[in-house]
Amino acid sequence: MKFTVLGSGTTLPDPNRGPAGFLLQVGEHAYLIDGGSGTLQQCARAGVDPLGLSAGFYSHWHPDHMADLVPLLFTYRVAERIDPYPIYAAAGFLDVFDGLEQTYGKWLKFGSRGAIIQELSTRGPDVALIEGLTLRSRPANHSAGALHLRFEADGASVVYSGDTAWSENLVELARDTDLLICECAGSDERPVPGHMTPTDVMRLVQAARPRETWLTHLYPHVDAERAVARVASAGPYCKRAADLDRWESGKTPRW
Repeated sequence: MKFTVLGSGTTLPDPNRGPAGFLLQVGEHAYLIDGGSGTLQQCARAGVDPLGLSAGFYSHWHPDHMADLVPLLFTYRVAERIDPYPIYAAAGFLDVFDGLEQTYGKWLKFGSRGAIIQELSTRGPDVALIEGLTLRSRPANHSAGALHLRFEADGASVVYSGDTAWSENLVELARDTDLLICECAGSDERPVPGHMTPTDVMRLVQAARPRETWLTHLYPHVDAERAVARVASAGPYCKRAADLDRWESGKTPRW
């Protein structure tokens, strides 16, 4: 299992950090997790052709997490992709996608089936099995349709918080995971509603005990060094993720 950060930033423009987006590779399959603007170019920089993605997963449908969905599907039409593109997202995503189709019409159509949407529960835990990959989800404490996502394959696991405030669901999903990708949009002094602070993430790490934690989605007012130090005080290794950082299961950590 390989996990690559495509975008470690927020919706605010940053020359070094794009909006949220991640790449998961399991064997010959590559999966897109979220996908704000610029994700497709970053995917190519990471050495994966977006034309060959096996599926996409969305933690929620705010623009900074899914803005590249329309360009991706349009690219599939232009490139004449034959295989359908499965998308996994929370209940309600079908309505969101219907709105996109009403706006863009035929430009989102490709092959014989196009995008295939599988909705995940927003009321409790859910699970989906995809080509040797197990996806587990739980509702997040953010906007409607927000989910925490846990990916398991080959004895390894990666958990992505998505956008969320404190969430017992995230504690349960992140328990003993190999890698926790956690948002930290606010500081302890200036919290952002619907998001985590360094102290929140520290409490999460104390309870869930991931092997390591990468912080993402820090707004400019968050002191990254202080945030990392706060989370690391809980014990397990912590760092601030950067675009194109890569983690690989079974390899000795660089730290």
